[in-house]
Amino acid sequence: MQNSFNSWVFLFALSAAIAAFSQVLLKKSASEKHSSVLREYLNVKVIVGYGLMFCGMLMGVVAYGKGVTVQGGSVMEASGNVWIIVLSYLFFREPITKKKIIGNIMIIAGILLFNLL
Repeated sequence: MQNSFNSWVFLFALSAAIAAFSQVLLKKSASEKHSSVLREYLNVKVIVGYGLMFCGMLMGVVAYGKGVTVQGGSVMEASGNVWIIVLSYLFFREPITKKKIIGNIMIIAGILLFNLL
């Protein structure tokens, strides 16, 4: 039973990473120039971004149904903020500032504190 729970926890963590990637993909599309309003909303990056967001959400729902607690899920969902910082640096070369580092340290500290209580 424990191995099954671990696989669902991994699935939920993966869903948070996929959701973060989909947000970065949507931002990438929004920062590009498009030939028309229709192409702005119906292009490959937007369609894939929303598709990934839906898949991530579906994975999270399945993981909740199979053994991830609401407490554990909310903690893992917060880890998506860390993913966004990393992915924004990789895709946009956005600098990782002191404020972002401090914010992420606070998020991780909150996750650890939440799990200890």
